[in-house]
Amino acid sequence: MKRNWFWGIICILGAILIFGNLFGIIQFNLSLWKIIGTLICLSVIIDGIKERSFYSPLFAIAIIFYLFKEDLGFEDISLWLLLLATWLLAWGLTSIIHPKKRHIEIEDIEYSTNSIINITSSFGAKVQYIQTNDLQYVTIDSKFSGLKLYFDQATIQNQATIEIDGNFTGIELYVPKEWNVQSHVRAFFGGVDEKGRPSSSGYPTLNITGRVHFGGVEIHYI
Repeated sequence: MKRNWFWGIICILGAILIFGNLFGIIQFNLSLWKIIGTLICLSVIIDGIKERSFYSPLFAIAIIFYLFKEDLGFEDISLWLLLLATWLLAWGLTSIIHPKKRHIEIEDIEYSTNSIINITSSFGAKVQYIQTNDLQYVTIDSKFSGLKLYFDQATIQNQATIEIDGNFTGIELYVPKEWNVQSHVRAFFGGVDEKGRPSSSGYPTLNITGRVHFGGVEIHYI
């Protein structure tokens, strides 16, 4: 029921936006992509406010601003600088105000036993325990979220690969210290850190590849 109300409000706002443009009340040059993008951002803003988060509403507002930059007279504004400034603002506000979150609703705990695993996380916190005797391939798609993966109950027969696609995210990987971890992650406005001391003999091998924008990856040897 709550979800129906949520999307009902989004549809009404979309109708107001279109009618306002048709009758000249809203003097913006609307296109289909602007309308769709604005509606998606409005849903993110409402959802972020419900979760008491600064990140998702501020980024959604920044994207709406960028969509209408020409109408607002800011044709030459840089998207990456706008996102960087938004990230700094959200980070600063979160550090100062510390909004209380309902951890029971936000944190998601899962268990995986497959050899090939696809993990998706967005706008929240997620913990996943990997329990498999033949780990082969893991894909991670994480946006605006915190993600913790535990591999201490997983076994690699020969070698395995973790491929990361992260944006505005923090990813923590807890791996056995006996594994030979090879990190090839590309980080833009972020980094890859290792915690603890590995004691690997070169086998088995875990390859970590992919990219992270505005975030970081921490590898914990346990």
